[in-house]
Amino acid sequence: SSADAESSEDADSSEAEGGDTTGAPTPDGTLKDDDDTLSILCWTDTDLKAMFDVTSAKNPTYVNVGSSGSEANEQYVQYFSSGSDVDLFVCDADWVMSYENNDEYTAPLSALGIDESMYKDAYGYTVTLGTDSNGVLKGASWQAAAGGYAYRADLAEEYLGVTSPEDMQAQIGDWDAFWKTAATVYEKSGNKTAMADTLGGVWRAYSAGNRSTAWVQDGKITADNAKACLGDFINMAKTNYDAGYIGTVDQWTDDWYAIGQADGAMADATMGYFFPSWSLAAGGQLESAEGGESGSTYGKYAITEGPTGWFWGGSWICVSPNCDNGTFAGQFIKAMTVDDATMKEYCESHSDFVNNKSVMKEVVEGGKNSNPLFKDGQDQFAVLYDSADAIDLDGIATQYDGTINSKLQDAVTAYCTGDLADEQACYDEFLDTVASA
Repeated sequence: SSADAESSEDADSSEAEGGDTTGAPTPDGTLKDDDDTLSILCWTDTDLKAMFDVTSAKNPTYVNVGSSGSEANEQYVQYFSSGSDVDLFVCDADWVMSYENNDEYTAPLSALGIDESMYKDAYGYTVTLGTDSNGVLKGASWQAAAGGYAYRADLAEEYLGVTSPEDMQAQIGDWDAFWKTAATVYEKSGNKTAMADTLGGVWRAYSAGNRSTAWVQDGKITADNAKACLGDFINMAKTNYDAGYIGTVDQWTDDWYAIGQADGAMADATMGYFFPSWSLAAGGQLESAEGGESGSTYGKYAITEGPTGWFWGGSWICVSPNCDNGTFAGQFIKAMTVDDATMKEYCESHSDFVNNKSVMKEVVEGGKNSNPLFKDGQDQFAVLYDSADAIDLDGIATQYDGTINSKLQDAVTAYCTGDLADEQACYDEFLDTVASA
Protein backbone atom coordinates (compact mmCIF):
# COMPACT_ATOMS: atom_id res chain seq x y z
CA SER A 1 0.00 0.00 0.00
CA SER A 2 1.02 3.63 -0.29
CA ALA A 3 2.82 3.91 2.98
CA ASP A 4 6.05 4.99 4.52
CA ALA A 5 8.56 2.29 5.36
CA GLU A 6 11.78 2.18 7.29
CA SER A 7 14.61 3.91 5.44
CA SER A 8 16.70 0.82 5.05
CA GLU A 9 17.31 -1.60 2.22
CA ASP A 10 15.81 -4.97 2.93
CA ALA A 11 15.42 -8.23 1.12
CA ASP A 12 13.53 -11.24 2.36
CA SER A 13 11.88 -14.33 1.06
CA SER A 14 9.15 -16.63 2.21
CA GLU A 15 7.69 -19.89 0.98
CA ALA A 16 3.91 -19.54 1.00
CA GLU A 17 1.34 -22.26 1.28
CA GLY A 18 -2.36 -22.47 0.47
CA GLY A 19 -4.21 -20.79 -2.36
CA ASP A 20 -5.77 -22.24 -5.48
CA THR A 21 -4.03 -22.51 -8.83
CA THR A 22 -6.98 -23.93 -10.76
CA GLY A 23 -7.59 -21.95 -13.92
CA ALA A 24 -4.04 -20.64 -13.76
CA PRO A 25 -3.21 -18.12 -16.52
CA THR A 26 -1.01 -19.25 -19.41
CA PRO A 27 1.86 -16.94 -20.47
CA ASP A 28 1.95 -16.14 -24.18
CA GLY A 29 5.65 -16.97 -24.52
CA THR A 30 6.95 -13.44 -25.05
CA LEU A 31 8.67 -13.40 -21.64
CA LYS A 32 11.20 -15.82 -20.22
CA ASP A 33 10.00 -18.59 -17.95
CA ASP A 34 13.17 -20.33 -16.80
CA ASP A 35 13.64 -19.15 -13.20
CA ASP A 36 12.18 -20.78 -10.09
CA THR A 37 12.15 -17.64 -7.93
CA LEU A 38 9.49 -14.94 -8.17
CA SER A 39 11.22 -11.59 -7.51
CA ILE A 40 9.04 -8.61 -6.54
CA LEU A 41 10.23 -5.02 -6.05
CA CYS A 42 8.45 -2.83 -3.48
CA TRP A 43 8.96 0.13 -1.16
CA THR A 44 7.23 -1.40 1.86
CA ASP A 45 6.78 -5.09 2.54
CA THR A 46 3.73 -5.11 4.83
CA ASP A 47 1.24 -6.09 2.14
CA LEU A 48 3.53 -8.53 0.35
CA LYS A 49 4.20 -10.52 3.51
CA ALA A 50 0.43 -10.86 4.00
CA MET A 51 0.03 -11.89 0.35
CA PHE A 52 2.64 -14.62 0.65
CA ASP A 53 0.61 -16.06 3.53
CA VAL A 54 -2.48 -16.56 1.38
CA THR A 55 -1.08 -17.46 -2.05
CA SER A 56 0.71 -20.50 -3.43
CA ALA A 57 3.42 -18.45 -5.13
CA LYS A 58 6.57 -20.53 -5.43
CA ASN A 59 9.70 -19.12 -3.78
CA PRO A 60 8.47 -15.51 -3.64
CA THR A 61 11.25 -13.05 -2.89
CA TYR A 62 10.91 -9.33 -2.45
CA VAL A 63 13.39 -6.50 -2.54
CA ASN A 64 12.32 -3.52 -0.45
CA VAL A 65 13.89 -0.19 -1.41
CA GLY A 66 12.75 1.03 2.01
CA SER A 67 11.37 4.50 1.33
CA SER A 68 8.17 6.45 0.93
CA GLY A 69 6.01 5.71 -2.08
CA SER A 70 6.89 9.06 -3.66
CA GLU A 71 10.63 8.36 -3.49
CA ALA A 72 10.35 4.77 -4.71
CA ASN A 73 9.60 6.04 -8.21
CA GLU A 74 13.21 7.18 -8.70
CA GLN A 75 14.74 4.34 -6.70
CA TYR A 76 13.09 1.80 -8.97
CA VAL A 77 14.81 3.33 -12.00
CA GLN A 78 18.17 2.90 -10.30
CA TYR A 79 17.33 -0.69 -9.43
CA PHE A 80 16.27 -1.53 -12.98
CA SER A 81 19.42 0.03 -14.43
CA SER A 82 21.57 -2.14 -12.15
CA GLY A 83 20.39 -5.23 -14.01
CA SER A 84 19.21 -6.93 -10.81
CA ASP A 85 16.51 -9.57 -11.10
CA VAL A 86 12.91 -8.36 -11.02
CA ASP A 87 9.78 -10.10 -12.28
CA LEU A 88 7.04 -7.92 -10.77
CA PHE A 89 7.07 -4.53 -9.11
CA VAL A 90 4.58 -2.50 -7.10
CA CYS A 91 3.64 1.00 -8.28
CA ASP A 92 1.87 3.87 -6.51
CA ALA A 93 -1.21 5.53 -7.99
CA ASP A 94 0.61 8.83 -8.41
CA TRP A 95 3.18 7.43 -10.82
CA VAL A 96 1.96 4.06 -12.06
CA MET A 97 0.86 5.51 -15.40
CA SER A 98 4.33 6.90 -16.14
CA TYR A 99 5.71 3.35 -15.87
CA GLU A 100 2.86 1.86 -17.85
CA ASN A 101 3.46 4.33 -20.67
CA ASN A 102 7.11 3.26 -20.92
CA ASP A 103 7.60 -0.11 -22.61
CA GLU A 104 11.17 -0.29 -21.28
CA TYR A 105 9.75 -0.73 -17.77
CA THR A 106 6.45 -2.54 -18.24
CA ALA A 107 5.17 -5.44 -20.31
CA PRO A 108 1.47 -6.08 -21.02
CA LEU A 109 -0.25 -8.27 -18.45
CA SER A 110 -1.43 -10.32 -21.42
CA ALA A 111 2.13 -11.66 -21.62
CA LEU A 112 1.32 -13.50 -18.38
CA GLY A 113 -2.08 -14.68 -19.57
CA ILE A 114 -3.91 -11.89 -17.70
CA ASP A 115 -6.48 -9.83 -19.60
CA GLU A 116 -9.05 -7.14 -18.88
CA SER A 117 -11.99 -9.56 -19.05
CA MET A 118 -10.83 -10.97 -15.71
CA TYR A 119 -11.56 -7.64 -13.99
CA LYS A 120 -15.31 -7.34 -14.44
CA ASP A 121 -15.65 -7.49 -10.64
CA ALA A 122 -12.89 -4.96 -10.01
CA TYR A 123 -13.54 -1.32 -9.17
CA GLY A 124 -13.44 0.46 -12.52
CA TYR A 125 -10.97 3.18 -11.57
CA THR A 126 -8.31 0.57 -10.81
CA VAL A 127 -8.55 -0.70 -14.39
CA THR A 128 -8.39 2.88 -15.68
CA LEU A 129 -5.16 3.52 -13.78
CA GLY A 130 -3.81 0.13 -14.84
CA THR A 131 -4.18 0.90 -18.54
CA ASP A 132 -1.60 2.76 -20.63
CA SER A 133 -2.26 5.53 -23.15
CA ASN A 134 -2.66 2.94 -25.93
CA GLY A 135 -5.38 1.05 -24.08
CA VAL A 136 -3.09 -1.81 -23.01
CA LEU A 137 -3.60 -3.29 -19.53
CA LYS A 138 -0.26 -3.13 -17.74
CA GLY A 139 -1.09 -2.99 -14.05
CA ALA A 140 -3.47 -4.79 -11.69
CA SER A 141 -4.44 -3.66 -8.21
CA TRP A 142 -5.34 -5.86 -5.25
CA GLN A 143 -6.95 -3.01 -3.29
CA ALA A 144 -9.49 -0.22 -3.62
CA ALA A 145 -8.50 2.95 -1.82
CA ALA A 146 -11.69 4.76 -0.88
CA GLY A 147 -11.16 7.33 1.84
CA GLY A 148 -12.99 8.44 4.95
CA TYR A 149 -12.54 10.64 8.00
CA ALA A 150 -11.01 8.79 10.96
CA TYR A 151 -11.66 10.78 14.11
CA ARG A 152 -11.04 10.64 17.86
CA ALA A 153 -14.28 9.29 19.27
CA ASP A 154 -13.32 10.43 22.78
CA LEU A 155 -12.71 14.02 21.69
CA ALA A 156 -15.87 14.06 19.58
CA GLU A 157 -17.89 13.14 22.65
CA GLU A 158 -16.10 15.72 24.80
CA TYR A 159 -16.27 18.65 22.39
CA LEU A 160 -19.36 17.88 20.31
CA GLY A 161 -21.46 15.52 22.41
CA VAL A 162 -21.18 13.00 19.57
CA THR A 163 -21.43 9.33 20.56
CA SER A 164 -21.77 7.55 17.20
CA PRO A 165 -20.30 7.73 13.68
CA GLU A 166 -23.78 8.49 12.35
CA ASP A 167 -24.07 11.55 14.60
CA MET A 168 -20.58 12.64 13.60
CA GLN A 169 -21.40 12.33 9.91
CA ALA A 170 -24.44 14.55 10.43
CA GLN A 171 -22.09 17.31 11.60
CA ILE A 172 -19.49 17.00 8.83
CA GLY A 173 -21.49 15.82 5.81
CA ASP A 174 -20.26 18.58 3.49
CA TRP A 175 -17.37 21.07 3.54
CA ASP A 176 -19.41 23.93 4.98
CA ALA A 177 -20.59 21.71 7.81
CA PHE A 178 -17.09 20.35 8.33
CA TRP A 179 -15.55 23.78 8.86
CA LYS A 180 -18.47 24.93 11.02
CA THR A 181 -17.86 21.93 13.27
CA ALA A 182 -14.13 22.68 13.16
CA ALA A 183 -14.82 26.09 14.72
CA THR A 184 -16.68 24.44 17.60
CA VAL A 185 -13.91 21.89 18.17
CA TYR A 186 -11.23 24.59 18.14
CA GLU A 187 -13.10 26.73 20.63
CA LYS A 188 -14.07 23.88 22.97
CA SER A 189 -10.48 22.57 23.00
CA GLY A 190 -9.04 25.91 24.03
CA ASN A 191 -7.64 26.52 20.54
CA LYS A 192 -5.66 23.29 20.68
CA THR A 193 -7.42 20.80 18.40
CA ALA A 194 -7.55 21.21 14.63
CA MET A 195 -10.33 19.42 12.78
CA ALA A 196 -8.14 18.28 9.87
CA ASP A 197 -4.73 16.67 10.20
CA THR A 198 -2.86 18.41 7.36
CA LEU A 199 -3.18 20.57 4.28
CA GLY A 200 -2.20 17.49 2.30
CA GLY A 201 -5.03 15.49 3.83
CA VAL A 202 -7.60 18.15 2.99
CA TRP A 203 -6.30 18.35 -0.58
CA ARG A 204 -6.48 14.59 -1.07
CA ALA A 205 -10.10 14.51 0.05
CA TYR A 206 -11.12 17.67 -1.79
CA SER A 207 -9.38 16.93 -5.08
CA ALA A 208 -10.46 13.31 -5.42
CA GLY A 209 -14.01 14.19 -4.47
CA ASN A 210 -14.52 17.36 -6.50
CA ARG A 211 -12.45 17.25 -9.71
CA SER A 212 -14.35 16.33 -12.86
CA THR A 213 -11.75 17.21 -15.51
CA ALA A 214 -8.13 16.24 -16.11
CA TRP A 215 -5.29 18.60 -15.20
CA VAL A 216 -3.64 17.84 -18.53
CA GLN A 217 -5.64 17.90 -21.76
CA ASP A 218 -4.12 17.38 -25.21
CA GLY A 219 -0.69 17.34 -23.62
CA LYS A 220 -1.09 20.74 -21.96
CA ILE A 221 -2.05 22.21 -18.62
CA THR A 222 -3.78 25.53 -19.16
CA ALA A 223 -4.60 28.27 -16.68
CA ASP A 224 -8.33 27.91 -17.27
CA ASN A 225 -8.30 24.16 -16.82
CA ALA A 226 -6.17 24.41 -13.69
CA LYS A 227 -8.70 26.85 -12.22
CA ALA A 228 -11.50 24.40 -13.01
CA CYS A 229 -9.61 21.61 -11.21
CA LEU A 230 -8.74 23.78 -8.22
CA GLY A 231 -12.17 25.27 -7.62
CA ASP A 232 -12.10 27.22 -4.35
CA PHE A 233 -9.46 25.01 -2.75
CA ILE A 234 -6.72 27.61 -2.32
CA ASN A 235 -9.05 30.03 -0.57
CA MET A 236 -10.60 27.26 1.53
CA ALA A 237 -7.18 26.01 2.61
CA LYS A 238 -5.83 29.44 3.57
CA THR A 239 -8.96 30.52 5.43
CA ASN A 240 -9.16 27.41 7.58
CA TYR A 241 -5.41 27.09 8.11
CA ASP A 242 -5.28 30.64 9.45
CA ALA A 243 -8.26 29.88 11.69
CA GLY A 244 -6.45 26.92 13.25
CA TYR A 245 -8.79 24.32 11.81
CA ILE A 246 -6.06 22.56 9.78
CA GLY A 247 -2.95 21.14 11.43
CA THR A 248 0.44 22.69 10.72
CA VAL A 249 2.48 19.47 10.38
CA ASP A 250 3.36 17.64 7.17
CA GLN A 251 2.21 14.20 6.11
CA TRP A 252 4.65 11.27 6.51
CA THR A 253 6.53 12.89 9.41
CA ASP A 254 6.82 11.75 13.02
CA ASP A 255 4.74 14.78 14.02
CA TRP A 256 1.95 13.60 11.72
CA TYR A 257 1.54 10.54 13.90
CA ALA A 258 2.15 12.39 17.19
CA ILE A 259 -0.81 14.75 16.72
CA GLY A 260 -3.17 11.76 16.77
CA GLN A 261 -2.26 10.75 20.32
CA ALA A 262 -3.38 11.89 23.75
CA ASP A 263 0.03 12.29 25.33
CA GLY A 264 3.29 13.99 24.44
CA ALA A 265 4.10 17.52 23.31
CA MET A 266 1.55 17.42 20.47
CA ALA A 267 -1.25 15.69 22.34
CA ASP A 268 -4.78 16.13 20.96
CA ALA A 269 -3.55 18.44 18.18
CA THR A 270 -6.02 16.98 15.69
CA MET A 271 -9.54 15.66 15.86
CA GLY A 272 -8.92 13.30 12.97
CA TYR A 273 -7.29 12.29 9.73
CA PHE A 274 -8.34 12.00 6.12
CA PHE A 275 -7.26 8.39 5.63
CA PRO A 276 -7.78 5.95 2.74
CA SER A 277 -8.54 2.28 3.21
CA TRP A 278 -4.88 1.22 3.18
CA SER A 279 -4.14 3.49 6.13
CA LEU A 280 -6.70 1.58 8.20
CA ALA A 281 -5.22 -1.89 7.73
CA ALA A 282 -2.92 -3.61 10.19
CA GLY A 283 0.44 -1.82 10.23
CA GLY A 284 -0.98 1.24 8.48
CA GLN A 285 -0.93 4.94 9.32
CA LEU A 286 -3.86 4.88 11.76
CA GLU A 287 -2.12 2.32 13.92
CA SER A 288 0.98 4.51 13.93
CA ALA A 289 -1.11 7.56 14.83
CA GLU A 290 -2.54 5.65 17.78
CA GLY A 291 0.93 4.73 18.99
CA GLY A 292 0.49 1.00 18.45
CA GLU A 293 -1.32 -1.41 20.74
CA SER A 294 0.08 0.27 23.84
CA GLY A 295 -0.55 3.78 22.51
CA SER A 296 -2.59 6.44 24.27
CA THR A 297 -5.33 6.47 21.62
CA TYR A 298 -5.34 2.84 20.49
CA GLY A 299 -8.93 1.83 19.75
CA LYS A 300 -10.24 5.33 20.48
CA TYR A 301 -10.93 6.28 16.88
CA ALA A 302 -14.06 5.91 14.77
CA ILE A 303 -14.58 6.43 11.05
CA THR A 304 -17.22 8.05 8.91
CA GLU A 305 -17.53 9.13 5.28
CA GLY A 306 -16.72 12.78 5.93
CA PRO A 307 -17.57 15.82 3.76
CA THR A 308 -17.06 14.13 0.39
CA GLY A 309 -16.51 10.80 -1.28
CA TRP A 310 -12.89 10.44 -2.34
CA PHE A 311 -9.93 8.12 -2.77
CA TRP A 312 -6.21 8.30 -2.21
CA GLY A 313 -3.67 6.19 -3.98
CA GLY A 314 -3.48 2.45 -3.94
CA SER A 315 -0.96 0.06 -5.43
CA TRP A 316 -0.65 -1.72 -8.76
CA ILE A 317 1.41 -4.78 -9.66
CA CYS A 318 3.26 -4.41 -12.95
CA VAL A 319 5.40 -6.91 -14.85
CA SER A 320 8.94 -6.19 -16.00
CA PRO A 321 9.88 -6.88 -19.64
CA ASN A 322 12.85 -8.73 -18.09
CA CYS A 323 10.59 -11.09 -16.16
CA ASP A 324 12.04 -14.60 -16.28
CA ASN A 325 9.29 -16.30 -14.30
CA GLY A 326 6.16 -15.81 -16.36
CA THR A 327 4.19 -18.75 -14.99
CA PHE A 328 4.58 -17.92 -11.31
CA ALA A 329 4.21 -14.19 -11.96
CA GLY A 330 0.86 -14.76 -13.68
CA GLN A 331 -0.35 -17.08 -10.94
CA PHE A 332 0.55 -14.52 -8.28
CA ILE A 333 -1.22 -11.61 -10.00
CA LYS A 334 -4.33 -13.68 -10.68
CA ALA A 335 -4.47 -14.93 -7.08
CA MET A 336 -4.17 -11.44 -5.57
CA THR A 337 -6.22 -9.39 -8.04
CA VAL A 338 -8.81 -11.80 -9.49
CA ASP A 339 -9.49 -14.91 -7.39
CA ASP A 340 -12.37 -14.51 -4.92
CA ALA A 341 -11.18 -17.00 -2.30
CA THR A 342 -7.63 -15.67 -2.06
CA MET A 343 -8.71 -12.05 -2.02
CA LYS A 344 -11.29 -12.69 0.68
CA GLU A 345 -8.73 -14.47 2.84
CA TYR A 346 -6.32 -11.57 2.36
CA CYS A 347 -9.05 -9.04 3.15
CA GLU A 348 -10.05 -10.76 6.38
CA SER A 349 -6.53 -11.54 7.56
CA HIS A 350 -4.92 -8.20 6.64
CA SER A 351 -7.89 -5.84 7.04
CA ASP A 352 -7.35 -4.38 3.58
CA PHE A 353 -10.20 -3.33 1.28
CA VAL A 354 -9.70 -5.57 -1.76
CA ASN A 355 -10.38 -4.75 -5.39
CA ASN A 356 -13.24 -7.19 -5.83
CA LYS A 357 -16.86 -6.05 -5.55
CA SER A 358 -18.29 -9.52 -4.92
CA VAL A 359 -15.81 -10.22 -2.16
CA MET A 360 -16.37 -6.88 -0.44
CA LYS A 361 -20.14 -7.28 -0.66
CA GLU A 362 -19.82 -10.68 0.99
CA VAL A 363 -17.49 -9.36 3.68
CA VAL A 364 -19.68 -6.36 4.51
CA GLU A 365 -22.92 -8.35 4.55
CA GLY A 366 -21.22 -11.02 6.69
CA GLY A 367 -20.66 -8.39 9.36
CA LYS A 368 -17.68 -10.21 10.85
CA ASN A 369 -14.97 -7.63 10.23
CA SER A 370 -14.00 -6.04 13.52
CA ASN A 371 -11.10 -3.59 13.42
CA PRO A 372 -9.38 -3.23 16.81
CA LEU A 373 -8.06 0.19 15.76
CA PHE A 374 -11.60 1.54 16.08
CA LYS A 375 -13.86 1.95 19.08
CA ASP A 376 -16.00 -1.14 19.60
CA GLY A 377 -14.23 -2.80 16.67
CA GLN A 378 -16.07 -0.71 14.06
CA ASP A 379 -16.07 -2.18 10.54
CA GLN A 380 -14.35 0.31 8.24
CA PHE A 381 -15.39 -1.71 5.19
CA ALA A 382 -19.06 -0.98 5.81
CA VAL A 383 -18.31 2.76 5.89
CA LEU A 384 -16.17 2.81 2.75
CA TYR A 385 -18.17 0.30 0.69
CA ASP A 386 -20.43 2.80 -1.11
CA SER A 387 -17.62 5.32 -1.55
CA ALA A 388 -15.45 2.77 -3.33
CA ASP A 389 -18.15 1.98 -5.85
CA ALA A 390 -18.52 5.67 -6.71
CA ILE A 391 -14.87 6.34 -7.63
CA ASP A 392 -14.63 7.30 -11.30
CA LEU A 393 -11.40 8.40 -13.01
CA ASP A 394 -12.44 8.08 -16.64
CA GLY A 395 -11.11 11.11 -18.49
CA ILE A 396 -9.48 12.52 -15.34
CA ALA A 397 -6.32 10.53 -14.63
CA THR A 398 -3.03 11.34 -16.37
CA GLN A 399 0.55 10.23 -15.84
CA TYR A 400 1.46 13.71 -14.60
CA ASP A 401 -0.93 13.79 -11.65
CA GLY A 402 1.63 12.83 -9.03
CA THR A 403 3.95 15.68 -9.96
CA ILE A 404 1.10 18.17 -10.25
CA ASN A 405 -0.33 17.21 -6.85
CA SER A 406 3.10 17.59 -5.27
CA LYS A 407 3.73 21.04 -6.78
CA LEU A 408 0.27 22.22 -5.79
CA GLN A 409 0.69 21.13 -2.18
CA ASP A 410 4.09 22.88 -2.04
CA ALA A 411 2.59 26.13 -3.34
CA VAL A 412 -0.44 26.04 -1.04
CA THR A 413 1.75 25.28 1.96
CA ALA A 414 3.99 28.23 1.09
CA TYR A 415 0.95 30.50 0.86
CA CYS A 416 -0.56 29.30 4.12
CA THR A 417 2.72 29.67 6.02
CA GLY A 418 3.29 33.20 4.71
CA ASP A 419 6.03 32.56 2.15
CA LEU A 420 3.74 33.68 -0.69
CA ALA A 421 1.88 36.97 -0.46
CA ASP A 422 -1.56 36.18 -1.81
CA GLU A 423 -3.75 33.71 -3.67
CA GLN A 424 -2.58 34.87 -7.10
CA ALA A 425 1.06 34.38 -6.06
CA CYS A 426 0.16 30.88 -4.90
CA TYR A 427 -1.54 30.12 -8.19
CA ASP A 428 1.39 31.50 -10.21
CA GLU A 429 3.91 29.54 -8.16
CA PHE A 430 1.94 26.35 -8.78
CA LEU A 431 1.81 26.85 -12.56
CA ASP A 432 5.45 27.92 -12.76
CA THR A 433 6.76 24.90 -10.89
CA VAL A 434 4.57 22.53 -12.91
CA ALA A 435 5.89 24.10 -16.12
CA SER A 436 9.47 23.67 -14.88
CA ALA A 437 8.81 20.03 -14.10
